[in-house]
Amino acid sequence: MNRFSKWSIGLMIIGLLLFGLNRVLEGFSELIVLFSFISFLVGIVLSFIAIANQEEGTLKFISLISFFVVLFLITWFEPFQFVRIFTWLKNIF
Repeated sequence: MNRFSKWSIGLMIIGLLLFGLNRVLEGFSELIVLFSFISFLVGIVLSFIAIANQEEGTLKFISLISFFVVLFLITWFEPFQFVRIFTWLKNIF
């Protein structure tokens, strides 16, 4: 019943783990950061779908709040991650 909420929080956790993996590894891996960013975006979309479908429970709100908190922390401690992602995406397209 809480299908979108569970997927949303799962994708948020995967994105957070991938950002952590990039931080642990030496150097910068554009592919890992891109997948984590995409995971965050898909997670937030699923959270909004869960809110629109009026799923039961508070997991959908926890996912929504964690999205903004995690993105704030990433931009606070590593602000150039997003610049690198958008520059990389601009060069691809």
